[in-house]
Amino acid sequence: MLGAFFLVVLVLASAVSLLIGSGAVGLLIALVLAGAAAAAAWWKSDVVALTLTRARPSTQESHPRLHNLVEGLCIAAGLPRPRVYVVEDAAPNALATGRNPTHASVAVTTGLLDTLSRIELEGLLAHELSHVKNHDIAPATLAVTVLLPVTALSGRLPRISVNRHREASADFSAVSLTRYPPGLISALETLRAGTSVVRSPSRATAHLWTVSPLARTPAGGRLAWSDRLFEAHPPPEDRIQALKEL
Repeated sequence: MLGAFFLVVLVLASAVSLLIGSGAVGLLIALVLAGAAAAAAWWKSDVVALTLTRARPSTQESHPRLHNLVEGLCIAAGLPRPRVYVVEDAAPNALATGRNPTHASVAVTTGLLDTLSRIELEGLLAHELSHVKNHDIAPATLAVTVLLPVTALSGRLPRISVNRHREASADFSAVSLTRYPPGLISALETLRAGTSVVRSPSRATAHLWTVSPLARTPAGGRLAWSDRLFEAHPPPEDRIQALKEL
């Protein structure tokens, strides 16, 4: 993904260089720009993702239950403690982002904190921290920066670049961490019953959330046709049934 992004930027910069007739110097500048863009995409994708979701840093004093649960789960999972963020949004949802477990962040909406019980919240946080432990966050976070310029044109790339099976894998890892499947099951049922549609200026972050943040049509609960290409989540019903069969 990063290599493809480098090549796209290189081709575009080279085309501009040829159009203005800058010759070999222009091509060299294009190469440097492509390298700089790829490096920025790798190092700053998490900042882009958090900015797009309007996440704000959370403190122990402002959200003690949240921080206590994150700390306890990190100790149990053997993970460094991630940065914790809160998104001011009534829709219950959560996400994890970053390039590796040492540079990871977890964000939850205020709606999630207001809606879920402690047991449910623990199960959902375990799911997000499982993404960190399973190293899912690097490609998913990088995809935000790579996809951002093209989300207005096509949604095919999110489904190709982000493995939909990662959600099921994180669910199983979460219950192995908490040793209590009913907690995550109840959390997913609560999110399925309500609205998980998070207000965001870009669909490029849609694949990061625990459940799809994209609006569904009233009839049959299906996504609007314009959003189906951006869906990167298996149906919540399938995830819930798989957990019940454990």
